Amino acid sequence: MKTLLISDLHLDPKRPDIQHCFDQFISSCLNNKNNEIDSLYILGDLFEVWLGDDASIPLYQHTIEQLKQLTDSGINVFVMHGNRDFLMGSAFEQASGCKLIPDPYLLKLPQKREPGILLSHGDIFCTDDIDYLKFREMVREPLWQQEFLSKPVAERVQTAQAMRAQSKLHGQEKQAKIMDVNQQSVEAMMSEQGVNTLIHGHTHRPANHEFMLNNRTVKRIVLPDWTPDAQVFELVHSE
Repeated sequence: MKTLLISDLHLDPKRPDIQHCFDQFISSCLNNKNNEIDSLYILGDLFEVWLGDDASIPLYQHTIEQLKQLTDSGINVFVMHGNRDFLMGSAFEQASGCKLIPDPYLLKLPQKREPGILLSHGDIFCTDDIDYLKFREMVREPLWQQEFLSKPVAERVQTAQAMRAQSKLHGQEKQAKIMDVNQQSVEAMMSEQGVNTLIHGHTHRPANHEFMLNNRTVKRIVLPDWTPDAQVFELVHSE
């Protein structure tokens, strides 16, 4: 059996090329004639922006219908919030058949002896970017989200555009290093969870990193963002 992992698709009506790649991926999953695929994990930023279920489900109706086809076919789909779509909620789950999972999330594969594989979007490890972490903490507060979602959609759009413009400006001023993960934060989380493997996205810097931790060799796997030549990460396991 296979468990598939993808991240950072940033689906956007303004980017039909990215949507086309995703359409092809969904078709290949639905043509899973030997039932080899048992689950799909999307580790954040499935959508470029999500302004609440009421506003965004109609905008991404095509993708949500595709996800529903996938879940109806028997493939379990798990979605993690990213820094662009952290307002996905229960209406999204109901419409798509997907299940929202926390960040980080411990994935335990059947018949595997290791403690599990730690999954994350990845931004929680960017601890050198203090301004971003403060912003992240603010927008993840239930009260902030409640107030934001109570506003008319047009006002939410304006607020999101202003926040995005400010984020882009600040990003241009930051050194690339502080927008990557902090190794000490990675090691602390992996030690706390007792895992040998961490898989995440967010940084758009795909790579396989091996390093020593607690006298053993461990791995940090960074998933690529969604491009026509992006490789889907597969975990092969027994039922």
